[in-house]
Amino acid sequence: MPLTLEEATIDDVPALTDVYMQAFQLPITLATFPRIPSVRAWWEAQNREALISDQTVRFVKIIDADNIIAYAKWIFPPAEKGAASGGDDPDAMPEWPEGSDKALCDNFYGGLAREHKRIMGDRPHYHLEMLATLPEHQGKGAAGHLIRWGLEKADRDGLEAYLDASPKGAPIYERFGWQVAGRVEALEGRHTDLCMRRPALGERAESRDEDRAV
Repeated sequence: MPLTLEEATIDDVPALTDVYMQAFQLPITLATFPRIPSVRAWWEAQNREALISDQTVRFVKIIDADNIIAYAKWIFPPAEKGAASGGDDPDAMPEWPEGSDKALCDNFYGGLAREHKRIMGDRPHYHLEMLATLPEHQGKGAAGHLIRWGLEKADRDGLEAYLDASPKGAPIYERFGWQVAGRVEALEGRHTDLCMRRPALGERAESRDEDRAV
C-alpha cells in the first residue's frame, strides 16, 4: 500500500507523541525527557497548543495502512512581509515538564536555540524542527516525503531552510542540500547535535555556476 502524506490535526496528537517517544531513543532525549506520564502529557500539550495557536507551524504525517508511522513539524516564515523568522529570544526556554532534567534541557536546547539564531539571524527561512519515524518504518521513504514537502515550499519562496540533527541523521539531510554550520555538545561531550543550513535555491544555483567556471 502506498504511503499517504496529509497535514495532521488535533486528533492526531496522541499518535504523533507515540511516534516521537518510539523514534527518539538517544541518551540525550532519554535524559532530558524520560518516558514518564508527565513528560508525555507535556509533549501532547505543546503540540496541541502549536496546532491551535501558531499560524507558522505545520504538522504533516505519513499514513501506512491507516496508521501514522512518521511525522514532521515544519515552522514556516511569518506571513508578514519583512518579519523575521525565529525572532524569539533564544535564551527564553519553556517551562519544562515535571520529571525532566530541567538544567540539562536549558543547557542543551538553549544551546541549539542560540546556534540557530547565530546561523540564521533574522532572515526568513523554513525550519524543520522535528522529524520522527517509527523504528520499524525507518529507511523506507517516509522521511523523504516529509522533507520534500517542506523543501518544495522553501524553494518556491526562494528561502533557506534550517534544522538540527544527530551525526547519524545528518547524511540524510545532506542529500537534500543541507550543510553543517554549527554544533552543540551535551552530556560532557558524549552527544553532539549538528546545526544545518540549506542555502536558498538562488544561492545554490550561483554556487553551481561558480563550480562550473573553475
